[in-house]
Amino acid sequence: MKTIYLMRHSIPEKINLETSLIPLSTEGLKLAESKRALFLNTDYCYTSPYTRAVETAKQISNKIEILYDLHERIIGEAYEDFWLKQYLDYDYANKNGESLNQVKERMKNVINKILKSINEGEQVLVISHATAICAYLLNYCKIIITNAAEKSRKITFKNNIILSGKIEPTSYFEIKYQENSIYSINFHE
Repeated sequence: MKTIYLMRHSIPEKINLETSLIPLSTEGLKLAESKRALFLNTDYCYTSPYTRAVETAKQISNKIEILYDLHERIIGEAYEDFWLKQYLDYDYANKNGESLNQVKERMKNVINKILKSINEGEQVLVISHATAICAYLLNYCKIIITNAAEKSRKITFKNNIILSGKIEPTSYFEIKYQENSIYSINFHE
C-alpha cells in the first residue's frame, strides 16, 4: 500500500499579485506549521511551484521537491464568474486558460509519476490547490456543486461521501493505493 496525502496549501495573503506569487499570510504560516507533527512520518513532500504552496511545504517538511504540474488551474482571461460553469462543463476554458479536463489529465499524470517513484509502504505529502485537487479527484470521484457562492462540493468515491463542504486551507485527502490503483480516500480537516 502506498499513501498520498493530497493537501490544499495554507491561507494566502490577501494581496493583489500574480496568482503564482501570492505568499502565505502570517496566519497561514502558523496553520501550516501546526500540521508539521502530523506529517513527521511521511517519506517525502512534493509541492506546486506557487509561492503559497512552497511556503506551506517548508513549514511542514524538510524533504521537498517542487513539481511544476501540481500548479493551480490556469484561469486565463476571465470576464465572468466561471467557477460553477467549469463544473457544469469540464471542457469549459477561458481564453488562454485550462479546462477542468485538461487539469484532470495533468494532475493524473503527475500523481502517477509520484506513485511510480515511491515504494510500497511509503507515504508522501503532495501540496497543491483546491481546483487542481478536485480535477485530479474527477478521475475517480463524482463531484456535485452544493453551493457555488461558497465553493461547496459533495465528493463521492464508490458511492461513499468523502466530503460535503469546502476544501479549506491545509485540509487534505488521504488516498491509499494498492498496485497503483486507488483503494480508499478519506478527507481530513
